Amino acid sequence: MYAIERQDEIFQILKERKSVSVNELSKELFVSPATVRRDLSVMEKSGLIRRSHGGAILTGSSSDESSIIMREQENVVEKKEIAAVAVRLVKNNISLFLDSSSTVGKIVPLLARFNFISIVTNGLKNALLLSETTKARIYVACGMIQSQSNSILGADTVEYCSKLHTDIAFMSCNGIDIDNGMTEASIEQAKVKQTMLKNSSLKILLADKSKFGKTFMARSGGFGDIDYLITDVMPSPEYVAAIEASGCKILLP
Repeated sequence: MYAIERQDEIFQILKERKSVSVNELSKELFVSPATVRRDLSVMEKSGLIRRSHGGAILTGSSSDESSIIMREQENVVEKKEIAAVAVRLVKNNISLFLDSSSTVGKIVPLLARFNFISIVTNGLKNALLLSETTKARIYVACGMIQSQSNSILGADTVEYCSKLHTDIAFMSCNGIDIDNGMTEASIEQAKVKQTMLKNSSLKILLADKSKFGKTFMARSGGFGDIDYLITDVMPSPEYVAAIEASGCKILLP
């Protein structure tokens, strides 16, 4: 089988399953894992798929928010490193906005050490984890449940968050572009994040290197709307220049 035929077969498998591991593809296509990885690398460069931990997932459109299950499997080490930096900005007796992202979710277990903190979130999974691992007072935003991302979204969510103010907002995004700033696949998700940013004193974006150079449908804010960008690798010089020119500071592990 030629490489182009193999890659087409991989694409068809992903269309059916949405995600697949290297080992599964190796067995089904009767080729070595190394060959599968080379094919996946080629396909990722063409924008057909995204590499995940141990496999690949089908790339959604700029208006299609990926499943939280998939996102939780991506760049796990990098997200934990970012969370370890972010938690240094937390102290006792403060309030936090936490979005529903898997990146922000990595902060949650680290909050157990703090006392008298109040947390507002629109993430069902993050709220449950907070209740299991922290002593925080937890507020869950009202609204419609978007099951794919475990998010609570909609006009009611925006209204709820607009009536509150927190010391810090921690959030992530689907993509970061030098011209468009932070973007989301979901308009509803972007509106909630805009509201959290507007109603917090310190605004912190958590985003690993895979988010850079990607643009999705809905803009949640620009670099000037955040105080700190925490990422795992220093961005390219043009990104650094644009970010720092806006007054935002970059923090690394």
